[in-house]
Amino acid sequence: MLRAITFDFWGTLYHNAFAREERLRMLGEALAADGQPRSWESLEAAYKHAWGVWKQVWREEQRSLPPADWLQEVLAFLDADLPPDVRPGLLHSIGKIYRASGEPRLVAGVAEVLPRLARRYRLGLISDVGLTPGRELRRVLQRDGLLPYFTAFAFSDETGAAKPHPRQFRHALDGLRVPPEEAVHIGDLPETDIAGAHNIGMKAVLFLGVNQREDGRSLADAAFSHYAELEPILERLE
Repeated sequence: MLRAITFDFWGTLYHNAFAREERLRMLGEALAADGQPRSWESLEAAYKHAWGVWKQVWREEQRSLPPADWLQEVLAFLDADLPPDVRPGLLHSIGKIYRASGEPRLVAGVAEVLPRLARRYRLGLISDVGLTPGRELRRVLQRDGLLPYFTAFAFSDETGAAKPHPRQFRHALDGLRVPPEEAVHIGDLPETDIAGAHNIGMKAVLFLGVNQREDGRSLADAAFSHYAELEPILERLE
């Protein structure tokens, strides 16, 4: 029996969004205001370095690097520093960068399918985050009218773990009050979404509509490219 569905956020419910230039501008302005101006090229190099560290921690330690540590990596690369009272405000601005924009954008079909699924299943969200924390992603869901459909959330900045770590999935399942064998996870990355769900006994469905990870199709219980295909898949899995 299938009683609950958990979704990934980036690349599954929402298109991937990148605010690189806006964040670089904020970093540059903060450094210039403190008398430490840096060229755009050096800011780009520092940004790339810090994201490399973030990805290494995410993959090897199965957790998200805290934004404060990410900023420290940027500053160390630039041989720069910012006063302790400046850093929190800068990180807050970087974290809420999508609040006043139309980004990220919903994947086609999500807004139509989720209300129907919520009438039949308990819905949860399992998401690894970067510089945009879970509290801001909740605001994105609220902006698009989707927040009420979810009853459990597992954001990596709040759980302290990132997929495929079992803690991410168990946290969501505890909130949904269902055992793993009665739940299915839907995500776009085979190595985190599919592997993580299977490792704790959940079913796993691969979404191909954004990242098109065809290499993961054979690992999943099912795969789909358009949300019109999802409900028939769930019925078959039941």
